[in-house]
Amino acid sequence: MSLSPPTTAAEVTFNIDQVSDFQPRFKQWQSELKQISSARELHLRIQDAPPLLRSRLKDHGYCDAYLAAYVDWICQLSKTTAPSWVTQSNRIADSACIDDGIDLSQTPQPFRQRNLFTIPENVVHLRRGRPKKSAAHKLKNNAARQQRHRQRVKAKLARLEQLERELEK
Repeated sequence: MSLSPPTTAAEVTFNIDQVSDFQPRFKQWQSELKQISSARELHLRIQDAPPLLRSRLKDHGYCDAYLAAYVDWICQLSKTTAPSWVTQSNRIADSACIDDGIDLSQTPQPFRQRNLFTIPENVVHLRRGRPKKSAAHKLKNNAARQQRHRQRVKAKLARLEQLERELEK
């Protein structure tokens, strides 16, 4: 398994050779999703279709179905458009997979449509307004702002010196 956490839905399926590798990769991706705050950024993280795991894992399509259902569900919750790959027929589990001890009526519709009966964790919390900026981006903007300020002060001083010379004449 890769050491770097997946940042997109497509990367979740990279380097998975066993069914047991899927859940840790998926949890890592959920941790990455907690950092996003805009619908645009969410769209960038889910737009590319992940490679199918069904033939590689022989898991009856559970991993593929779960990833598609999760992406479809978080899009519904965040009121964004789900990518077209989530509706592909090969992203539905062959048979029902039911978590023990849950109320089946609590299962979100995207999961039920894919034969998965579970209650997922929502980690995406989009907020209105401008997207968050990195510290590096803020430093760069502040440096540019300082430079513009210094140039304005320098221009004012030059103009003041010119006016003083004109007055002395």
